[in-house]
Amino acid sequence: MSKKKDTIITLYVNTKEIMNHSGKKISRKDFSPIIKLCDNHYDHPSGENFTSNIHPNTKIAWVGAAMHIMENEEDFVIIKKIKTQKGKSILKIYDSKLSSGNTHIDGHVGKSKCDTEESYSIRFLVNHNGKEKKFTIDPKIRII
Repeated sequence: MSKKKDTIITLYVNTKEIMNHSGKKISRKDFSPIIKLCDNHYDHPSGENFTSNIHPNTKIAWVGAAMHIMENEEDFVIIKKIKTQKGKSILKIYDSKLSSGNTHIDGHVGKSKCDTEESYSIRFLVNHNGKEKKFTIDPKIRII
C-alpha cells in the first residue's frame, strides 16, 4: 500500500463482454472476466476480492473506465450511484451537485476502527458501440 491517504477507486469494465450479461446485478462469481476493481494504493485489479483498503478520515472517489479502450475508443463507463448500507455507514457520499460533475462520485470515510469492513453498491452505466446498459456490483471497503 502506498503512503497516499486519499483514494481513487477505478472500476474497469470489459464493455463488450458485459453487454452479454443477462441481468443488471452482477454476482461475485461473474466479476472476474468482465470487471476489475483497483485503487491508487497499489491494490492491483482483481476480480476475486473486490475489497478496497481505505484509511480513516480520508477522501474517496469512484471512477469508471473501459477495460479495452483501444479496441473500442468510443466506449465508456460512468459511475451513476454509490449506495451505502442502511443505517450507520462509514461512507459519506457527497451530493452530486456539490461534487466534481457527473464523471465520478466523491465522498469520504469518517473516523473508523481498523479492520472495519462494509459492503456497498456501485451502480454504473456502460456504453458499448452506442448501446447503453446499467449494472450494479456490491464490493467492500476495509479500514486499515
